[in-house]
Amino acid sequence: MKSADNSPTKSAVSSGNRPFSLFSRFVVRAIFFLSCRVHRSWAAPPSEGGYILVANHISHFDPPMIGCWFLRYVDWMAMEELYQARWSARLMNALSAFPVKRDSKDASPMRTALQRLKLGRVVGIFPEGGIRAGATSVLEGATMWPGFIAVSLLSRKPVVPCIILGTDRLYHARNWWPFRRVPVWMISGEPIWPRMSLPRESNERDLRAYTGRADRRNDVSNAQPITTAGQKRGDPSSGS
Repeated sequence: MKSADNSPTKSAVSSGNRPFSLFSRFVVRAIFFLSCRVHRSWAAPPSEGGYILVANHISHFDPPMIGCWFLRYVDWMAMEELYQARWSARLMNALSAFPVKRDSKDASPMRTALQRLKLGRVVGIFPEGGIRAGATSVLEGATMWPGFIAVSLLSRKPVVPCIILGTDRLYHARNWWPFRRVPVWMISGEPIWPRMSLPRESNERDLRAYTGRADRRNDVSNAQPITTAGQKRGDPSSGS
């Protein structure tokens, strides 16, 4: 049965228009370059193979900002509302994003994430479940959506924690004036590998502890990786 162009079913099986995605990445980077002074520090992630990029979420500008400057292209797990309009759904599909229903038990987003990881893609997830600030932000110790932990365990792929700060200033129109260059900070930590030799509950507790501790310190570069026995840190082929 065929689905409409803007249906989650179609976007779930599509892996996106890669040439268009990469072209858009450079266009967005040029736009942000004129209006933002970007400070970024990327810890060395796996050089190849899939992994999960997990970030805090302070504004609507976070996905394009991280996406255009990160070391590799990111396939974002996007909120379902972005797929309600036909033009928006086509754009999100072309950009290699895929929809997720918040507060839903629908397993299709997780299946899509696992498929993308199997293809060697980087899957981006905002585990706060939406834009959060202050006490509701993971930066202040708020809880995270545990789905990214399940994705890591099922795929045996690492989690790369990321923090972004400053994009909320772009809601003010004056900050878009050319060469005003509002500061934005982005930092990523080292890969956190699931330990397949331990029970699932132990992995969940460790992943929550490491990502949460790093975020609360506003310094994900201090996060230590969780590795499997005999596995080299940062080795994308290990644990697969």
